[in-house]
Amino acid sequence: MTIRPTTHQQKMPTTLAPAPPKHEEFSIEELIDAYEKGPSEIRDAIAGMTEEEITATPVDGMWSTLEVVCHLADCEQFFADRMKRTAATDRPELIEVDGFRYNDAMDYANHNLDEELSLINATRRQMARTLRLLPRDAWNREATLRELGTLTLRHLVLHAINHVHHHLEYVKEKRKAMRRSR
Repeated sequence: MTIRPTTHQQKMPTTLAPAPPKHEEFSIEELIDAYEKGPSEIRDAIAGMTEEEITATPVDGMWSTLEVVCHLADCEQFFADRMKRTAATDRPELIEVDGFRYNDAMDYANHNLDEELSLINATRRQMARTLRLLPRDAWNREATLRELGTLTLRHLVLHAINHVHHHLEYVKEKRKAMRRSR
């Protein structure tokens, strides 16, 4: 899936990781397990980083790792709402969210990393429990997102999984840049 950047986002990469080939072959349980692993993947990606490294912006025009984690935490709330609305209502029209506008307005640079990680963890744990309770046919329920068209619950879960992976690539890039600058 690709989200088109608005003018203020031109420096921020906005193409999300594509769905894995043959993602339809993944069982529901495999998708939920992958979704539930997101918080530990984030923690693993930032393990051993100092506070200075967490707040550094070694790649010009890119967010700090803290800002990336804050963005992920905010987006997790949007994603959970979309999944719940898709599972619970008939073909909902989902709200467009420009998560790239939040950084400055919410002053991500001064947020607490542990609180943001806890929010991601709690949201994913709660949503994973909810997903496990849904009947199989709920995974084919549809919703509409103006920019992307018709999506199923399955697509929304994949989008959330891929969103974390997409942004963790930039965290890895930042870590490499910091190592090179030493």
